[in-house]
Amino acid sequence: MSDTRARVYPPREDTYLLAPFARGTRGLRVLDVGTGNGLLALTAARSGATVVATDLNRAALGALARIARRDRLPIEAVRTDLARGLGRFDRILSNPPYLPTPPAASDPDPMDRLALDGGSDGCRVTARLFSDLADHLAPGASAFVIASSLQDPSVLEGVLLDWREKGGEVDIVARRDLEGERLSVLRAYRRT
Repeated sequence: MSDTRARVYPPREDTYLLAPFARGTRGLRVLDVGTGNGLLALTAARSGATVVATDLNRAALGALARIARRDRLPIEAVRTDLARGLGRFDRILSNPPYLPTPPAASDPDPMDRLALDGGSDGCRVTARLFSDLADHLAPGASAFVIASSLQDPSVLEGVLLDWREKGGEVDIVARRDLEGERLSVLRAYRRT
């Protein structure tokens, strides 16, 4: 395994649960926030979408950019925090770090920490994502975001309540039960 591959968190059940929502139609503008292994960005681009994929992990972005060039896929790999500095998209995908991680249990590997550490309640990155979501959704667009039963349910509900109070809607569009955890795909959109 190359050093670059070792620094990119591999796809797991959560990524595969979100993958069907990456498939779209030709011409769709897709934003993959925190692309990591790039599976969602590649799935969207191979189905005809134009994709912007963000991450703070340079190795992840480099690996994705190489695949996109090799396969001539319309993917722009951008190093930024969540969606900072980007415009509006027809579809947003995100599998944010959601594992509750007390400061004392923080992973010493910064790349694993980026991929997994959701803060003490598991909602730190999800809350930041939802707070800026309206700035990045084109009219009629939806965001598909992974959530976990491991996240503090009251904090997550507060994040979603805040989104609703600002004119948003949220539906659960997919679920998967694992041993000791339930994963959900949340579809967030603006009321019309």
